[in-house]
Amino acid sequence: MNAWKTDIITGIGAITFAGFVIGISFRFPASRGADFGPSLFPRVIAVALILLGTAVLLQSRKGRIEAQNAAAPVTEGQYGPASTGLRNVAITVAAIVVYIVVVEKLGFIPTTAVFLFVLMKVFGLSAARSLVFSCLCTGFVFALFSMVLRVILP
Repeated sequence: MNAWKTDIITGIGAITFAGFVIGISFRFPASRGADFGPSLFPRVIAVALILLGTAVLLQSRKGRIEAQNAAAPVTEGQYGPASTGLRNVAITVAAIVVYIVVVEKLGFIPTTAVFLFVLMKVFGLSAARSLVFSCLCTGFVFALFSMVLRVILP
């Protein structure tokens, strides 16, 4: 399958899933005494997912036009082997499962920092960049949810 076809499927899938999340969020209970309730965060993420899905669809259109204008058709091999993509998906799913199992025992900060470091390293970042970005991202998420939004983290 050409890369632009995969992008079309991914973009439509992301937009469909986001629509589902928005639909479900209307079933959430209303907030008492606050300007926003539990449905705000899922809706914000869903809107971001719609925007990203739209960007992927627009990029796929550009890829399809480039493929049609090129002398040689775009092949799957030009974007890297499909096995690499499958490996990345498998590693990500496995890392998420391990994260869910371990986060309650070790806590949010160390588990999240290691989780992000491992994924960044697997996906090609250098060890130094992986370390810096995983620490920055973990700190930002902790500050946002624990300090600003007052969400209790494990």
